[in-house]
Amino acid sequence: MIKLLSSVFIKGKLSVEQLRLRYGVLCGAVGIFFNICLFALKLTAGMISGSVAITADAFNNLSDAGSSIVSILGFKLSSEKPDIRHPFGHGRIEYIAGFIVSALVIIMGVELLQSSIDRILHPQETDYTDLALIILGCSILVKLYMFFYNRKYGKKLSSTALSATAIDSLSDTTATSAVLICALLSRAFDWQIDGYCGCAVALFI
Repeated sequence: MIKLLSSVFIKGKLSVEQLRLRYGVLCGAVGIFFNICLFALKLTAGMISGSVAITADAFNNLSDAGSSIVSILGFKLSSEKPDIRHPFGHGRIEYIAGFIVSALVIIMGVELLQSSIDRILHPQETDYTDLALIILGCSILVKLYMFFYNRKYGKKLSSTALSATAIDSLSDTTATSAVLICALLSRAFDWQIDGYCGCAVALFI
């Protein structure tokens, strides 16, 4: 997919810095698209099934979309040259944006942790439908794809941001796999472990 999009959006004779910027923005934009789609699908699955764990995993993807925005901002700012007002460049804006996103993610994680603890204290029936399980399975495949393309272009562009995103995508695969296993166990044995799994995902966030 990245190769196809790059043939459309990255054309002409470009310098190394221009290529780095365009590939970085493209990878970040694709990451935002995938993560928002996964957020919407998992949030729907969480509401249908009544699972706080799936809902927490959905917001984990939303936080990843925010991280991709910061990554794009970093690529944009790193390509700008210092000026009179910013003799040392514009890199500090990236730190401010990263701080804001991090603060929002932490607040989100705390709220989800509280909801998960409440679910442990007051268990509710969960209905893990086939659709919810399919969404989780597809999410794992999408995150694996994101891991491979971010790792590839992270090495190609010598980008620590993309390399870190690749590792994050791999860890997200593990988190979603845990939620899927939790859902399968709950469905098979009628175990009320949704709140515990939700706590694990919230702490992960």
